[in-house]
Amino acid sequence: MPRLIDHDERDRVIGDAAMRVLARDGLGALSVRKVAEEAGLATASLRRAFPTQLALRRYCVDRIHDAVAARVTTLTGEGLPLAIALLLELLPLDATRRDELLAQLQLGSLALTDATLTDSVRDLHDGVASICSVALGQLPLREDVDSAFETLRLQALLDGFALHLLWAAPTDAEGSARRLLEHHLSTLV
Repeated sequence: MPRLIDHDERDRVIGDAAMRVLARDGLGALSVRKVAEEAGLATASLRRAFPTQLALRRYCVDRIHDAVAARVTTLTGEGLPLAIALLLELLPLDATRRDELLAQLQLGSLALTDATLTDSVRDLHDGVASICSVALGQLPLREDVDSAFETLRLQALLDGFALHLLWAAPTDAEGSARRLLEHHLSTLV
């Protein structure tokens, strides 16, 4: 009798392995063989799920998007505490978010020269902008505040601070992030 395969679980295992390979070894190591080895699967099994390297790369980008979306949809509250919580989810404050950011940076840089990834990476970028917009929507912004501009500025602030957290790794990363965000947002209300 053939063994039943839980395709969603297999894809999750492959996705986890691919993210670990990207974060630890870089884009050059994101091969079918390396990911299959990391996932503890036969190469043929991985090829059935992701027949091309492009399919695996797209899956990784979409997985980051879906993971962030899943985390932010579980957040509750309102006002400044919810705005801060939403924005903190976009920063590399734990191993999972750090790996996501490392993978996003590598796949995003590849998308600059590989048009087949451009739409997936753009969707990820737009998702960050959407979260920034939702966070700002939680605040009683001053009347003179241009929401579209401030969304763009907030996203730029987060992008820069995310890189800072990757390279500087302060001992109190979440506290630093919270203080930075609270200060920035306080200038808008």
